[in-house]
Amino acid sequence: MSDTVKVILDTDIGSDIDDALALAYLLCQPRCELVGVTTVSGQADLRAEMVSAICRHVGRDEVPIHIGADRPWLIESRQPKAPQAAALGDWPRNKKYAPATAIEFLRQTIRANPGEITLLAIGPLTNVALLFSADPEIPALLKDLVLMGGS
Repeated sequence: MSDTVKVILDTDIGSDIDDALALAYLLCQPRCELVGVTTVSGQADLRAEMVSAICRHVGRDEVPIHIGADRPWLIESRQPKAPQAAALGDWPRNKKYAPATAIEFLRQTIRANPGEITLLAIGPLTNVALLFSADPEIPALLKDLVLMGGS
């Protein structure tokens, strides 16, 4: 049995530094197989660009990145903008993503790897809610669901 953990990171990177640090850690942690990153919250496309810049910087351009929900379901967005994206400047990164592919990526990846994926959600839970609503069997197919849940 492998000590490697398959992780999908669901992040609202770009509003404060903790998500960027978590991503950098996961990218460089030998026990982590980062099978994908999904973005959530306002300007999810710019958030994906930030993920891409960090992945490319550490030589991990192969990590799939998918844009998720731009707005929450029930409440007003607390993070309608990704202010840290202003620091991207000329950093090399992918700037073109298909919109709203995160939920299907999550669904397909978890279904293809039953009992193997740890979903690490460190942003608003809109993508998680949409995923569980669209496919109610998904929670039982996860190895683990880890939530930051802070404020």
